This record gives sequence, C-alpha cells and structure tokens, in this order.
Amino acid sequence: MHDTGQELISSAIRHARRAQRTTGRLLASGFGFGLAYYFDSENGGARREHLRRSLRRAAVTIDSLWAPEVGDQPPVFTPLLRGLDADEYEPRLTQRGEAS
Repeated sequence: MHDTGQELISSAIRHARRAQRTTGRLLASGFGFGLAYYFDSENGGARREHLRRSLRRAAVTIDSLWAPEVGDQPPVFTPLLRGLDADEYEPRLTQRGEAS
C-alpha cells in the first residue's frame, strides 16, 4: 500500500511506462510476424495476392458507399457558400458557349 500521494503517483507512472513498453513490444513482434507471414517463400505470393484482392474489394465498397446518389446536388465545400443556394453559383454560358 502507498503511504503518500507521491508514492501513488510514482507507482502509477511506473505502471504506465511498463504498459507502454509492453504495447510497443507486442506491436513490433506482430509487425515482424506479419512480414514473415506475407513474405515466406512457399505461400507468401498467394497470401499477398489474396490481400491485394481483399483491399481492392474494400476500396470498391468504400467508393460505392461514398458515391453520390443519382439526382443529389454536388457538395459545396467553400465555407462562404455553405449557407447559400449552390444553384446560384453555376457558371453562366456566354453567347459562344464558353463559361464566364
């Protein structure tokens, strides 16, 4: 048991540092295992190809989730135009068909 607040704080700091070192070691060994797993000579090529296909499918899924629906208004990113109607700021066509 800790007798003073200073001992309690010191003990808490020691435990936090130990947890931080342990977390770093776990991440480093996980990264090393991942490298060995994906770059082994026998099955590494198939694993990497499977990972690439999975990443492509995930990217397509994310793109489809963020794609605008048909008929949606284009987003207005300019902070000055957020409160205004975006249709007012479409480029106007001149007589020759060029945007002004």
